[in-house]
Amino acid sequence: MAADRTVVQKLEKIAYDPYDRIEHPTAEDWRKSYDALKELCALKPRTAAYPNTLGYLCYYGRHTGGKRQYTEARQWFEKGAKLRNIESAYKLADMLAEGLGGPKDPERALSYYLLVYWFCRDQFESGVRDGKFADTALRMGRIHHEGKIVEQSDAEALGYLLEAQYAIGRRKPYGHYGDDVVEENIRRLIGECEKPDEDVRNRMFHPIHPGLVPWYLLSMGRYRMTVGLKTADDGDIRLEFRRRRADGGKPARILWPVPPAMKCFTTDFVVLYGTEVREIRSARPGEQILCDRYEYDKETDSHLFFLGKELQFRLAGGEYFLAMNEFLLTEMADHPQAGTDILQ
Repeated sequence: MAADRTVVQKLEKIAYDPYDRIEHPTAEDWRKSYDALKELCALKPRTAAYPNTLGYLCYYGRHTGGKRQYTEARQWFEKGAKLRNIESAYKLADMLAEGLGGPKDPERALSYYLLVYWFCRDQFESGVRDGKFADTALRMGRIHHEGKIVEQSDAEALGYLLEAQYAIGRRKPYGHYGDDVVEENIRRLIGECEKPDEDVRNRMFHPIHPGLVPWYLLSMGRYRMTVGLKTADDGDIRLEFRRRRADGGKPARILWPVPPAMKCFTTDFVVLYGTEVREIRSARPGEQILCDRYEYDKETDSHLFFLGKELQFRLAGGEYFLAMNEFLLTEMADHPQAGTDILQ
């Protein structure tokens, strides 16, 4: 084992010398790095950093005098992504979207973009402020604004861009190189999107599809959520959604963009108001319902909430609205210092 470690250390020094120690690396320096990294991949096939670095070497053609090796780069990024390297998944998504190094595959590209987005979003909601969430949210905003691999939607784009703006503001105190450029790109792209007018921005109630709530609260299956229901005399309903963790621990706060209001919040709960709901069915009337999955049945216009395979809650029909004052209450109560962010 000692000999193996020594071999690995020597190879790693050669591999990363052009990054760390050689001030002006030549193509020959990069070639030595490439060869060392290939040996490291053979010695330690479960280490994701090596194929990821090889992917970038080939992508930019550093070891070939600038001649880009897209086909090989894509193969290395495939290996890195399989080993759960986020940078490899991100770059592979770019190559799949553009058709670099192989055929275009927009569906697969989107799946990787979403994988990276949710990974970084979970980190951010859990308190990691110097991660890559601003960059991934910016990328999702650009995808929806351009409409090349998804249906074009400035409303969808703005949701992601508001998250990116929120995240970069909290990352900049860490002094990362390039943050000013990222921030300017976010501002520029927001400027390119068609924004809601002042009348819409100032409304206290915004129309919303209930499916957006589990999309954000469940965070790709990481959490569960509770649904509390109150019915008014006129038949209108108030739905209060809160996050839950399976282990009973304290859940991360919910990051929530509201594109019609051009605001982004962190909040402990989300409240929707519903009108003209045709039917409400609950497995436990009068109690909070625990859910881990949501479906929408278009044929019956029904919102279905499940725990495992068991249907817990069903709403048929209705129009639903997001209450901005509920956000203000929870955010201001828990984080009074953030009030200027919310009210700007």
